[in-house]
Amino acid sequence: MQINLDTKIKTHVKFRKSTYKKRTDMNTTINQRVKEIADKLCGGNVSELARTVGVNQPALRDIVGTRQVEPRFETLSKIVDCSTLNISGDWLLTGKGNMQKHEVEIIYNAPSRDIGHELIPVYDISAAANLQTLFTESSHHLLGEIKIMNAPKCDGAIFARGDSMYPLVKTGDTIAYKQLHNINNLISGEMYVVDFHIDGDDFLVIKYVQWEEEDTSLRLVSYNQHHKDMVIPVSAVRAIALVKIVVRITSMV
Repeated sequence: MQINLDTKIKTHVKFRKSTYKKRTDMNTTINQRVKEIADKLCGGNVSELARTVGVNQPALRDIVGTRQVEPRFETLSKIVDCSTLNISGDWLLTGKGNMQKHEVEIIYNAPSRDIGHELIPVYDISAAANLQTLFTESSHHLLGEIKIMNAPKCDGAIFARGDSMYPLVKTGDTIAYKQLHNINNLISGEMYVVDFHIDGDDFLVIKYVQWEEEDTSLRLVSYNQHHKDMVIPVSAVRAIALVKIVVRITSMV
């Protein structure tokens, strides 16, 4: 498995007008755009957004919640300065243009013999709620497309959230994947998006996955050493996809 943190790639990003393509959000308020950042890049988790940008959680909830408090300059500055989110200051303040700045870098590229210029659909995993629903109702959650030169074949892409794979995968990174239809074809040690259900709770994680206990269980391993391994029964997995590419949009200004 090779990890390349320096390889630059040429891409063409094309999004629907209803989402990201040359979009103008001038009819929305700054408060609404801050909430959109939380929804799109942090899975609707305001606390995660607060931790990511380093601001007070109650203050951020006042901005996006029912109180609609006017954001302080310091708060907006921290959001724009956060390299993990890569938010466009022009979009945040005026609603013009794209939410994120578009300098693209391949962070992770799984080995593959099937290489081409892939036009990959990008889906809203937050709206779908889980990978299983996304696979069965993909057309309802399409945000747009991203074209990546010299990319392996992929079924789709989603935006990452959480820090269990940090710094390899950061919140807001684009995860291009290939759906795994038969879990018996899982390659131990590769990175996967895993949707599973245990004790009444649903989980959606990005982890390295290893076979355990005579292939009846899976070990989910984080890149971030602050997160402990998880061992789950194979029967708990509802949907799974091999991570083919991790793309990061970074700022050059």
